[in-house]
Amino acid sequence: MTIEGKHIIIDGFECDSLHLNNIAFLENLCKKAALDAGMEILYSYFHQFQPQGVTGVLVLSTSHLSIHTWPEERYASLDFYTCGDSDLTAPVNLLLKELSAQKAMVYSIDRGVTQPQLIYCNEITTTDNSKGENKNVSTD
Repeated sequence: MTIEGKHIIIDGFECDSLHLNNIAFLENLCKKAALDAGMEILYSYFHQFQPQGVTGVLVLSTSHLSIHTWPEERYASLDFYTCGDSDLTAPVNLLLKELSAQKAMVYSIDRGVTQPQLIYCNEITTTDNSKGENKNVSTD
């Protein structure tokens, strides 16, 4: 049996705190990222914490996408896992851009491999603060 997948772990820093506390915005953003990647959403659950913060998960036919936010720290933690060889570069860039992340650490791990591997990490920073654009993130 061959089991292969891509696991992307994202730490987004200096994000827009209003976005990080907006449950509807975050659910719609995660759904857009998954659908843009051609994934089928099986289930969506998002929870608003008091006084702030959101945790959400999309169960996908190919695995999952989750987000946890700390608006008071302007920080978001995301986990995007998919079976197969889907290119997640565009959805990751979308997530970071829409969260207005000024800096991010993006880790890429191949899943289902039977030998040790190096974990790929890419640090990104905003290229132009006035436009809020991020450098492209490669998840290869």
